[in-house]
Amino acid sequence: LHYFRLGLTLAHYDARAHLVVARRILDSLTPGWQQIGAVWLPLPHVLNMLPVQVDAWYRTGASGIAISILAMGLAAGSLAAMLLRTTGSIIAALTGAALLMINPNVLYLQSTPMTEPLLFGLTLFSVAATAAWVDRHQGRVDGRPPSSVPTLWPGLGIAAACLTRYEAWPITGVLLMLAFAVLVRRGNRWD
Repeated sequence: LHYFRLGLTLAHYDARAHLVVARRILDSLTPGWQQIGAVWLPLPHVLNMLPVQVDAWYRTGASGIAISILAMGLAAGSLAAMLLRTTGSIIAALTGAALLMINPNVLYLQSTPMTEPLLFGLTLFSVAATAAWVDRHQGRVDGRPPSSVPTLWPGLGIAAACLTRYEAWPITGVLLMLAFAVLVRRGNRWD
């Protein structure tokens, strides 16, 4: 609401352009999937494709901002869950999430229909889900029961992140290499 009152939610050209790309998928002279073919990856625009058909949400960016806010909630929640699971400290979990969310740059981005908040949310979710899956695959860790994360969640998070921004591609590569290295170091065998 602060950035909206200052007129800054759509101040960046890309913020408006993301809304245009999402809207023209269904509302243009030649509607269809080919309208997604901008320089950006498709997931943010596909998620916003239906909401931006509501004119008020399109003109204010409200639907894209809602997606950004939800994505940053996913980011903070994933970071907190990962810190709580690995350290067992509620203070560490709350501090990590708070440090992420009090960053002024992050606060501004989550108040715009940009794609960075979705990248933050999906990559942090992917890292947390993959780490939990690695621990689950190994069994009990440090006397704590294994996580109940299904195998599907890390893969869905990684795929969604890779369909959001190009920066997710190297993050995914490093994440998969680290997960493999941890499993090998812990003595897993693939018979």
